[in-house]
Amino acid sequence: MNRTVSTSHTTSYVLRSAGRHTLVYAAVLAVLVLFLFPFAWMLSMALKPDAEIFAFPPTLIPKHPILSNFAVAIDPTFLRYGVNSLIVAAITTVVTVPVALLSAYSLSRLRLPGRRHIMAVIILTQLLPLVVLVIPIYQIMGDWHLLNTYFALIIAYLTFTVPVAVWLLRGFLVGLPAELEEAGQIDGCTRMGAFFRIVVPLTAPGISATATYVFFLSWQEFLFALTFMSGNMETLPVGVLGYIGEHTTDWGLLMAASTLVCVPVFALFFFLQRQFIAGLVQGSIKG
Repeated sequence: MNRTVSTSHTTSYVLRSAGRHTLVYAAVLAVLVLFLFPFAWMLSMALKPDAEIFAFPPTLIPKHPILSNFAVAIDPTFLRYGVNSLIVAAITTVVTVPVALLSAYSLSRLRLPGRRHIMAVIILTQLLPLVVLVIPIYQIMGDWHLLNTYFALIIAYLTFTVPVAVWLLRGFLVGLPAELEEAGQIDGCTRMGAFFRIVVPLTAPGISATATYVFFLSWQEFLFALTFMSGNMETLPVGVLGYIGEHTTDWGLLMAASTLVCVPVFALFFFLQRQFIAGLVQGSIKG
């Protein structure tokens, strides 16, 4: 009798566990489809001739795929925009990460007066829409005669990349035991020596995650680039806008260019996905 009851409870538990796992997998699959469908549709339109793009009912898989849209999209002007985006995103990342790392270290280790208020201000800056900053920064850059230069766009990007990077890195640094640095100082390291020899290597996943995220933000930013840059200095998000005509739009060419804009981001995430996910997860848990 007891064996029968025990077997029944075990079977019931297994069925409930299987049901929960099935629901979780179904939810994950639904979210995955929801987020990937726009990219799949974009690639589909990039591979379709005009007749298929406007065909009804629409189809996701092209019947007669073509590559001519990509060949036309990759012209010298597009490549120039790509170089502009790469320069701005790379320099912004290189400047943001060290500044944010030192700031996050100070806010997590040093007993600075008002550090709680500083963190509150950093959080509040994320609530402000970027459009609020466009006019003031535009006027400053205009007074300094820096409009339509890389420097103007990089300074504008730092206004939102540094706060978010400080927040991410502080969440990671808070979880590191201070005893590790104290042990390094006992062995003869200065505070900065312990920082570079102990803290930086241990925060490598967080640094990689932050750098990747900052690069994403800078690469895809549109508002500041549209306002500050023109002509050959435009970045890819603004350059793609040029494929939209006043009276008509070449959707195949537009989708091909948009796909090419996404390729570097996907490639970077593919190679750094482990560091990116590990850094975000550890930072959120320890923060």
